[in-house]
Amino acid sequence: MHSNHRNYLHIPHQLRKFKEGIYPLYVAHTIRGFVSSLIGFFIPIYFLTIGFSLPTILWFFAVYYYFVILFSILAGGIGNKLGLKHTMMISLPLFLVYLLGIMSLKENHSLFLLYSLSIFGAFISSLYWVPLYTLFARLSSNKNSSSQIGMLFSLRSLASIIAPVLGGLISVYFGFEFLFILAIIILIVPIIILINSKDIHPHINFSFKDLLSFFKKHTRLFLTIMLDSFGTFSEEILWPLFVYLVLLDTMAVGIVGSLVGIGTIIFTLFISKIIAKHSHHLIIRISAFMLATSWMLKTFTNQKISIYAISVIAAMFAIMFSIPLADTVYKTAKENKNLDEFIVFKQMLAYLARLIAVLLTILIISKLNLSFIFTGLSYLLISIF
Repeated sequence: MHSNHRNYLHIPHQLRKFKEGIYPLYVAHTIRGFVSSLIGFFIPIYFLTIGFSLPTILWFFAVYYYFVILFSILAGGIGNKLGLKHTMMISLPLFLVYLLGIMSLKENHSLFLLYSLSIFGAFISSLYWVPLYTLFARLSSNKNSSSQIGMLFSLRSLASIIAPVLGGLISVYFGFEFLFILAIIILIVPIIILINSKDIHPHINFSFKDLLSFFKKHTRLFLTIMLDSFGTFSEEILWPLFVYLVLLDTMAVGIVGSLVGIGTIIFTLFISKIIAKHSHHLIIRISAFMLATSWMLKTFTNQKISIYAISVIAAMFAIMFSIPLADTVYKTAKENKNLDEFIVFKQMLAYLARLIAVLLTILIISKLNLSFIFTGLSYLLISIF
């Protein structure tokens, strides 16, 4: 009886710890990751199927990346006023509105609406990612940061294993509109989780002197982040488009997304422990070389089985690269007096690199897979410096 009473008293304490710690981030990010995997792979393809040209789609993302850079500073200011978790939270209902807007493009092919949604999406993205990265830098433990980052990656990957195939099935049998409606319903859950969790108010105050100081002090780290962002753009936008254009099969794109999730989570199960025991810089260089090789191979891939195989292999090396890099970023941020500003600056540089990548792709639009060579070269550069 006494033991049961103690357990009963212990439960509210654990619930309070869940609400105040890093755990709400895990849950909210996992659910949002599921929704992103459910629809994210398919948004560029949806644009193609409703009649937008490939150059128009790429300009959509160019506008998006440009405004994320601008809105990142604004998101920091909003985080000061509302708190980081509540800033993340308000991005979610806005994301629902964004999805409704994307759905409306089927009936209204207005370029004004398309690019307005791009700007709106950039604002929403800034409200979510800037607070998430800042919170994680603040709440993660220096001692267990590799494991915590691995947990963040693997939970999102777990959600993404079934989501792309499910998204492919739904889009084939019920249409993209039903897929967007399902995503809207699921996104209500992380809103509830974040609104009930304890918040943190940062003190983000930008100056160009601070930004220049960050870059001078951590030049190699920031250049690595920018070069990796070429790969992020290629993985999230170009690879799904390429797979669809080669195979003309929406389900194949969903399978690729799920295979990426499987490859990521399998490798994450043991790579975090290896990373904790070895030099981050060495692991980053080795995995960057392997990523360079896999992107070069993607340039010549045009069969379904080879597309599936290279997707899994690339996902494994991507997680081997991403965890030590993220760990290095968060530890470096904590060493700086202006942690919050450091994270926002890192976000701005990452999207600047994506903007450069998409503009470069627009220039070589007739040879889409040539962008994979540039992506491979970016990882090759990381591996040698």
